[in-house]
Amino acid sequence: MKIDRICNSNKNISFKAREYALIKTVFQGRSQTFRTYRLEYADRNFLEKMSAEIKLKKLTEGENYSDKILRSWKRIINNAVLMAGFDEPQNSFLLVKDKTPCAIISYKNITDCYLDNIASWPVAKNSYVKLAGASLFKLLFYNCEKNNTGKIGLDVLKNSRIDLKKYYARLGFVTNTDSEKFITDMCLNRSKMLEISKQMDSFIRVTEVQNPQRVNLSKILNTQFVTRETKE
Repeated sequence: MKIDRICNSNKNISFKAREYALIKTVFQGRSQTFRTYRLEYADRNFLEKMSAEIKLKKLTEGENYSDKILRSWKRIINNAVLMAGFDEPQNSFLLVKDKTPCAIISYKNITDCYLDNIASWPVAKNSYVKLAGASLFKLLFYNCEKNNTGKIGLDVLKNSRIDLKKYYARLGFVTNTDSEKFITDMCLNRSKMLEISKQMDSFIRVTEVQNPQRVNLSKILNTQFVTRETKE
């Protein structure tokens, strides 16, 4: 893989993100819509600024997360930002709610798929966006189904704020018993992925945007995450 330095193609373009899909969710009778953007190297300035503004210690104040967990959490966000600089088969997407970024995913997809990074974060102090992570998994399943991906693999992060093994198990992932062919902690085969994805249709729907235009994320998105108490 090589980093796509856009100056080789058009020196006047300083951004490359394209709106990729709308994701509509329903939770406890309430619906919400996310926008997702496909990311490229030229979006790194915005992404690095965004990451710098995600001050997890302040955003989670009072929740008693250890410094080790917060460092691990932030490292995943930063790694996903870094991966946005690579060409296919690397894929990176940003999830946005009401013009505020709330989650990011990066993965490699050839015959099989490897999930590098996925993370969500509070958009204000102790204020999390419902189904942000699940929506990115649904997007991953949507793209893997479209690309005839045979299997998805991932490694389980240590020092996480939630029990990731249980979370991934609910999405159909199982402990990988064929590590010689696919070296990951957990995996999900295509048939199970299609089954889980269909189940998710009842509360998460992906609609791909047709003929999307390039957008400057710095001009359309907000990265001022509120670190004081907010009312819902």
